Amino acid sequence: MNILPVVPTLRADPNVTALLGNNPLKVFEDIAPTGTAFPYAVWSVVTANPENNLDCAANIDHVSFQIVVYDSNQKRAYDIRAAIRTSLEPYCYVTSIHPNHFERILDTNVFGRGFDANWWLDR
Repeated sequence: MNILPVVPTLRADPNVTALLGNNPLKVFEDIAPTGTAFPYAVWSVVTANPENNLDCAANIDHVSFQIVVYDSNQKRAYDIRAAIRTSLEPYCYVTSIHPNHFERILDTNVFGRGFDANWWLDR
């Protein structure tokens, strides 16, 4: 299966790079490197299924994924989630917005804002 083009798609969007940088873009698959400064986003595949055909092999995969923005600033986390959603929606379908996530790490408030989406990816 191909890897979802989440990072290249977001890197091409100046609204996202204005919020998450471009060198490097702070969007990571599965987990952010230890010590990554806020804000950043993490995306992960939840499920992936081939769209099988009776007369030939599957030519697309239906991939469900989630993306979460982590930030110490609540409003900025919302704004980044909105920019990412706007950037990705021409290519996939947002299926749900995550409940707001909050945790405290040492003396830092961490806000998580994310969504789930489905992407039909050509093979």
